[in-house]
Amino acid sequence: MAELADVDVARCGAPYCGQPLTVAATGRRPRYCSANCRQAARRARVRAAEEAAARAARLAEARAAASRLWRPMEAAVRDVPDLAALVLSCAADPGRPRADLSDAISRLDQAAAALARMARDYRDNSDLARRLADS
Repeated sequence: MAELADVDVARCGAPYCGQPLTVAATGRRPRYCSANCRQAARRARVRAAEEAAARAARLAEARAAASRLWRPMEAAVRDVPDLAALVLSCAADPGRPRADLSDAISRLDQAAAALARMARDYRDNSDLARRLADS
């Protein structure tokens, strides 16, 4: 019988408190055992709302960054094969100067590095957006 009485006891709603509440015979039932607990609960609610807003802002930022990277990444995907073909053309043509081959290789390296950088950034932002959306 004593166990059932403990279950029905009203407890303070403040984080980390849980003290039993004194319930008056009339009026509204108290939610907190003291003004300190009421303030602690308010601070916890404000902190949770601020964290949710910050998470939403980071999610929007990550989605926007991934979206901004998509078009340039598509363009870079088209550039790399063209530059690779130019490298092959310069390498196969003995009449072309070596400087043309070196220039083509340099341009291919730069384009591939830019594509790799954009792909990593896109993936990082997409993964972050997924994690934030799931949490």
